[in-house]
Amino acid sequence: MKKDKIIIFDFDGVIADSFDIALEISQMSKPTLTKKRYRQAFNGNITKAIYEDRVIKEVDFEKEYDKKFETLLLADNIKTAIQNLSKDFKLFIVSSTINKTIEKYLLRHGIIKCFTEILGSDVEASKVKKFKMIFDKYLSDPTDSIFITDSSGDIKEAKEAKIGYIVGILGGYQTKKSLENAKPDKIAKDFDDFFRIVVSLINKKRVAR
Repeated sequence: MKKDKIIIFDFDGVIADSFDIALEISQMSKPTLTKKRYRQAFNGNITKAIYEDRVIKEVDFEKEYDKKFETLLLADNIKTAIQNLSKDFKLFIVSSTINKTIEKYLLRHGIIKCFTEILGSDVEASKVKKFKMIFDKYLSDPTDSIFITDSSGDIKEAKEAKIGYIVGILGGYQTKKSLENAKPDKIAKDFDDFFRIVVSLINKKRVAR
């Protein structure tokens, strides 16, 4: 397997189980925001989401989010899978969370060195542009890369960036129906299933040679 193969991870809902704290902070400023409507906001790029709910007070989302992340755990199976994948792939994170929060979380859980680069919302809002930054910088063919996300909005942006294989994962910010509507190449039921999908893809390519 070549080292220039790339896997790009969405962060929230894929690596970090952060939905509950994100919703809680959002409801601090918009108390009428429901879980269902919050999930629907991820049908597009979340940085451009428009809510029908009235803001009753201003809340520094990034500050509160960073604070709550200080105690957020990382599942052992996710940590092990990322460590194993980093041996054969260049791993990236493309996220709508700021770099500082992501980096502190990865550092605390001992996997920051597994990732070649992290591109959060403070780098660029558009994930399409961030995907292109990776492919241009590392001279990689987008059709030869894998992307995993828990949101339909990300799937749409990954398709626009011509990413070769897109995996939607359950248990994150959106429902199975939302992911199915976006039509990824595969839907993983959890992170272990995603790891099996990657192994299967590797084996198929080896046979094809």
